[in-house]
Amino acid sequence: MSSHSFAVLFVLSLLAVPAGAAGKSRPKMISAEGKPNVLFIIADDLRDYAAWMGGHPQSVTPNMDRLAKMGMRFTNAHCNYALCNPSRTALLTGMLPSSSGVYGNEQDWRRSVKISGKPTLPEHFKAQGYTTAAAGKIFHANHGGPEGRLAGWHGGRRGFEQDSAWDLRFPQPGVQIPDLPVHTGQNFNGLNIWHWDWGGISVPEEKTDDGQVAAFAAEFLLQKQKKPFFLALGLYRPHSPWYVPQKYFDALPLESIKLPEVKADDLDDVPASAKTQLKEGYHQRILEKNLWKDAVRAYLANVAFCDAMLGRILEAVEQGPNAKNTIIVFTSDHGWYLGEKQMWHKGKLWEEATRVPLSIYAPGVTQADSLSGQPASLTDLYPTLCELAGLPRPEHLDGSSLKPLLLDPAAKSKGPAITCMGGGKNAGYAARDERWRYIRYADGSEELYDHESDPKEWTNLAARPEHAAVKTRLAEFFPQDFKSAVRPAAEMSGAASPSGSVDLKLNIGDELSAGEAPKLKGRGVFIDAVVEFDPLADQDSTLLAQGDEESGYVLHLVASQPTLTVFANGKSTAISSAALEKGRVNIRAQIDTGGVITLAVPGHSEVLGVAPFEQGFPQEPKTGLCAGQSFGILKPAKYPNSTPFDGVVHRLKLTVLPPHAVPAPTAAAEKKP
Repeated sequence: MSSHSFAVLFVLSLLAVPAGAAGKSRPKMISAEGKPNVLFIIADDLRDYAAWMGGHPQSVTPNMDRLAKMGMRFTNAHCNYALCNPSRTALLTGMLPSSSGVYGNEQDWRRSVKISGKPTLPEHFKAQGYTTAAAGKIFHANHGGPEGRLAGWHGGRRGFEQDSAWDLRFPQPGVQIPDLPVHTGQNFNGLNIWHWDWGGISVPEEKTDDGQVAAFAAEFLLQKQKKPFFLALGLYRPHSPWYVPQKYFDALPLESIKLPEVKADDLDDVPASAKTQLKEGYHQRILEKNLWKDAVRAYLANVAFCDAMLGRILEAVEQGPNAKNTIIVFTSDHGWYLGEKQMWHKGKLWEEATRVPLSIYAPGVTQADSLSGQPASLTDLYPTLCELAGLPRPEHLDGSSLKPLLLDPAAKSKGPAITCMGGGKNAGYAARDERWRYIRYADGSEELYDHESDPKEWTNLAARPEHAAVKTRLAEFFPQDFKSAVRPAAEMSGAASPSGSVDLKLNIGDELSAGEAPKLKGRGVFIDAVVEFDPLADQDSTLLAQGDEESGYVLHLVASQPTLTVFANGKSTAISSAALEKGRVNIRAQIDTGGVITLAVPGHSEVLGVAPFEQGFPQEPKTGLCAGQSFGILKPAKYPNSTPFDGVVHRLKLTVLPPHAVPAPTAAAEKKP
């Protein structure tokens, strides 16, 4: 990118107004003159395979190692949730999942009522006078599936972006991840799993998604900025698909690859609630196809590629005018399993998925080549950066500043790192201190590992009475409750009218359980929605869904066409109107008790259809209501591009119609023959 094009993009991004921003006053800007710059770099799915962490003897990460030795490296740092969206939400809001209520990859963190009104990390720096810029995946997003879509396939390249956080966004405002020239789904590995494939590609490094991010970062960092900056860079590798230039595979001969050390009976002493991965059967498939070495090699190749892109960024820092006054943070959102405990991918509460690389270089604060083995957490980064930059600390933060550790490598942390898995009443937790990992699941079952004698967590000591005090001490740090991200039911629905109808005023993100949702049996519904529609983000989105395939409905968009799908007795009927154009639109849908369904966009189109019932929904659904979830009733296999509605919703009103009136028997009908 030339200097001229960079400047044009910068000005355009300043003029861009995100959806819903009109009429809202921005926070009062505060001068950041004299403050240090912040360069925040986050890799995706990177476990302890940075060579300095010792996770694998064949890791090649000279740049991660060099950066780690520039300041302090944390050997005992952990994520707060071992999935992308809740982990990044915790880091960027400074709130534990139990505080924000965000614990799923499909859950739009922007709709959480617990986060609403609280500034994210980049928002806070922006309000304090910093120029904020970003490239690559910062908030949750992904590769966009086989089409490289902007929205869809569990998020798409836009994902759950926060447009208001950035003055400058690459590749463009509203988009997080540049398009990878080779899309996922090539099935190079023969497993035919769309989200988990690997292989070398014939694409120049600078044209890959991460190569584009590194090039943008280099041009930014080589320039003198007018104000202190907060630059966030997301390197997508080693997230799957593991597609990187072939030379990174060639550097690792397959026959030389060393597998992780595993114990054949490792799962024998863990509770049943910890072994759900066995249902997926990934490990068995890897063994049957003799792909274990192949998978480890692919992961190592992608780690090496990530390191090479990091090297280009660091080179720009060193050659540019900002080297002496820029804080550099490098980390990952969570780890990754490569066959340990018969586990692949992410999730769970074991060391391989919770431990992340974390290095911090802060000129004038950190000592070169310093190290801390104290427990650290990703929620600690928000307060740490505030303190290092001399900014006020927002009140909502759960973490603790790491600055005391940066100043004194012998200092102690305030407590263990806490990682969550599951949510609500199903939440389980892990506490990791200097020596112990204690896991307690929602059903009360436990695991306890002594990392002094058992760093691979092979022997569960939870049942041994001599360790009761350790468990009690660590359990004191577990959250006492798990807050809900959604509004209480009482705020959504009013009392039933004399006729028996029920009105609900909904927001995207609202949920009602089957017990809380209005009754459907024998009834119909009327939906009135007024939204700001953007086809780039919302062309395959869901507005409202209730029930299940036996009895339910969903109002959604398919290729920008408003669609009403009705389910009854395992069958479905769908009607769609003409495709929408960008702008404010009113969508009205009705399912009446006479079996007629209507979908109207006033001033645009109206269609009629026949429901798979004649006297209202045939039975009460077993599941509840959700506004703006990715799928609702829709099956991912049929609707892989379904996403939550992304834009502003001015009105989303649901009226559940009175029960179907059964005609009173006539005198003739009552007369017996």
